[in-house]
Amino acid sequence: MKHLRGGFESREFKQPGSRVVTPAWLRAHEAAAESLRASRENDPNATTSLLIVASQHPLIDGKLPNGEYQRRLEAAQTRFDEITGRGAKAEILLLGSRHHDADSGATDRVALYDAGGKWLVDHGISPGVLHGKDWIDAYRPEGVYSGAAEIDVAAAGFINHPSFRDAEYFCSPRQVSRARMYALAYGLPLTVTVPESLMGDDSNQFKEKLYQKIILRGLTRTIDPYGEGALVRLTKDRIPQDGNIGTTDALLDEYAALPWYSPDAEQ
Repeated sequence: MKHLRGGFESREFKQPGSRVVTPAWLRAHEAAAESLRASRENDPNATTSLLIVASQHPLIDGKLPNGEYQRRLEAAQTRFDEITGRGAKAEILLLGSRHHDADSGATDRVALYDAGGKWLVDHGISPGVLHGKDWIDAYRPEGVYSGAAEIDVAAAGFINHPSFRDAEYFCSPRQVSRARMYALAYGLPLTVTVPESLMGDDSNQFKEKLYQKIILRGLTRTIDPYGEGALVRLTKDRIPQDGNIGTTDALLDEYAALPWYSPDAEQ
């Protein structure tokens, strides 16, 4: 799978036209996603599943995945083991740049893709099946600070790499509807999965404020399906004030085994 590490093609997969979600918009985007799904399912060279983990901030001590993020990582690892256990192929995509938390004033020391990637490697996943900073650098170098940006990068990687057969996104219950909308907007045939450990009691899950609910649950489904308007303004304060969207230099050695830092990482 080394050929997936570089040589990215240009990204030209956005559907043109209105940003407003109309019945015609939905029909066109649903048809495009279904066409790509069928094409990959019927392609004998498309043999790899792409497992996408929705990131979550803030990190514990600015470094470690919090409980909600860990449960998504665990679910992706379980699915990876199921797929590879039957002799098929899978790769895992970790997203999310280094975050600042406006409410607490704290800034993570580690990018979310590094925190999640190291967690998976520490729990037995081979580094060579991971993607993270490599895809962000190629498709969204300004950083990933929202669910829309996550789907944007995932769609670019999936579409530009014909070896992928299907894609699955692991997230929390409140993210499901907008993840599906972003997937339609960016042309990604996507299965959205909520881990069982995050179903039911959401008392410990990230809580959205009222204005976040309006933007994420309302505008996303009506006038901003690409997450390029109000959502960008909503998440702007997550960018670290020092301008460094990646893991701090002092900690980089701890993540040297990850494939975006070590191109020869083992499969």
